[in-house]
Amino acid sequence: MSTDDYQFSKTNDERRASLIYSTSVGKTGLFTPADYLSPKSFNHMLDAFEEQFPESSSPDAGGEGEDGADSDLEFTSQISEGINISTSRNNTNLQQPLLNQNREGYGSLADNISINTTNRFRRKRHDSLIQEERDLLIDNNLLLPKISPHSSLIANNLHELSIHNNSISQNVDQIYHEDNDDDGGILNDTDDVISVWRSAIDDGKEINTTYKREFQVILYNAFPLYFYFFLQYSLSVASIFSVSHLGTKELGAVTLGSMTANITGIAIIQGLCTCLDTLCAQAYGAKNYKLVGIFFQRCAAITIIFFIPIMYCWWSWSELVLSYMIPEQDLCVLAARYLRISALGIPGFILFECGKRFLQCQGIFHASTIVLFICAPTNAVLNYLLVWDKHIGIGYLGAPLAVSISYWLMAIGLLFYTLTTNNEKNPLKCYPGLIHYSQIFKNWKHMFALAIPGIVMVEAEFLGFEILTIFAAHLGETQLASQAIVSTVAALAYQIPFSISIATSTRVANFIGASLYKPCITTCKTSLLLSFICSTTNMLVITTSRFQFARLFSNEEKVVELVANTLPLLAFMQLFDAFNATTAGCLRGQGRQKIGGYINVFAFYFVGIPISYLLAFHFNFDLQGLWIGIICALMIMSLFQGIAVFNVDWIKLINIARDRNSEIDSL
Repeated sequence: MSTDDYQFSKTNDERRASLIYSTSVGKTGLFTPADYLSPKSFNHMLDAFEEQFPESSSPDAGGEGEDGADSDLEFTSQISEGINISTSRNNTNLQQPLLNQNREGYGSLADNISINTTNRFRRKRHDSLIQEERDLLIDNNLLLPKISPHSSLIANNLHELSIHNNSISQNVDQIYHEDNDDDGGILNDTDDVISVWRSAIDDGKEINTTYKREFQVILYNAFPLYFYFFLQYSLSVASIFSVSHLGTKELGAVTLGSMTANITGIAIIQGLCTCLDTLCAQAYGAKNYKLVGIFFQRCAAITIIFFIPIMYCWWSWSELVLSYMIPEQDLCVLAARYLRISALGIPGFILFECGKRFLQCQGIFHASTIVLFICAPTNAVLNYLLVWDKHIGIGYLGAPLAVSISYWLMAIGLLFYTLTTNNEKNPLKCYPGLIHYSQIFKNWKHMFALAIPGIVMVEAEFLGFEILTIFAAHLGETQLASQAIVSTVAALAYQIPFSISIATSTRVANFIGASLYKPCITTCKTSLLLSFICSTTNMLVITTSRFQFARLFSNEEKVVELVANTLPLLAFMQLFDAFNATTAGCLRGQGRQKIGGYINVFAFYFVGIPISYLLAFHFNFDLQGLWIGIICALMIMSLFQGIAVFNVDWIKLINIARDRNSEIDSL
């Protein structure tokens, strides 16, 4: 095996992280749609490609015809040549290295993957990963710190000192060189780090980490993620906050309308768009840049067309359908109005979701963050103006109108970035111009074959907590309004441990990819310690500020009292919620998302929700009963996920990672 297999920069994307979905409550991100794309279904997709394009196996196949009609053929030919479809039917993990699963910008190497003329995947060395390797070598006294001394005397002394250190004496001439371009400092460049790393592995030297190092790395990686998720979630928080002071009925209606929009619209859209995570990544990896743009336009068009009947239902039947589930007719009327206005912004949301993936497959992850950084505050201002302003405010309907406008602004912002960016990747190279209408439904079955598992996954994530909203609606308007506030506080508190869990998953996956299992254990323990610190802090803040949180969202005394009485349960839940998030992150890093998924489904649907129903409706625990059930579910999830994380054959996980890396090298 090549010593490259021990490099962080060789870590497989499939092992690095998972796709993130943000629900209205924020309990997300345990497993990915790709995990449910079986080898059988993947091979079926390849069979369909070959059946439709039998000439794609020919090296001469391809070329772009009129209106880009032959772009799919060109892509199929390249993938057939680069992957050798005919000989890969029995490879159950072949599809995984092709999937760009890391979507939200925390360390994906998808932009560094290409298929060259010898049909091999090659990765460029990733600066941040090399820096992490350098830090570990320094911690283990295998490399001296990078410094910039202002005198040659310091440099010479360090050089002489290093000669006496047996652990690096063989590498010292490779490690240090004079940087004549800057200030005469001593630098450890990328090749030096790799050379020392390989030498350490070959010599059997142990590379370990410390709790301090992992504490720093996890926090450093989690900090920007928290702001992204906070900005993303603030879009819905602004609507709840602006409407909550209008009255209990309005707050309950916006919660019910948002829930219905999530389940019947947003979740389906996000699920459909997940097909681009595979298709665009494959096309970009094959350097078929025009096909990336074709897939983007095709998915956007199909998703918009698919949403038209849903929009019609929102406009015409939503009130009738909601009346079958919700006893209060007034709530159904207001929720139906919310859906009608929200429908106006859904096409913008579709374009944003597709455009985000269009850029991310090219390695441009910061664009969506920049857009959210602008649009999230704009959404808050729009909510105030459209709901409360004396001159242009329209009351309750201003909240969904603000969200609809924000969705369109997000799409326009992403388009503006794409057209004006000076990014060296030049995203416009992937735009072939508007596709012909005949291209829209070309190969649409293959797109849906990838999208349907994503839809199922996202819907399962959404339904878990949204069922509680329906339960709360049956308890009464006050309970429904209170549920909206408690859920909002829970989601805001969850963003911190969730960000830590993502940073943890990436770090654990890096160590496994580098065949270092002892640092994995240190990382997992560090993340659990951080989760305890976060949960304790959240618990104290929620407990001491429960009345302030309640009055921040509502002036109704009944709502304030019920929220204040429920928030102590939510505070207690933080201990298990944070532990659940971090253990889920550890499982993602280990590549064992399915185990977490099974635990998740069992805990919520077979324990949590049934207990919530019994306590709320048969034992008169009211709203508190709903959250006691969720606490029980989280306790089970935390316990079993914790056991799964630390009771694992680390060597087996490392061997699996090696096999996957070997597959990439053999392509």
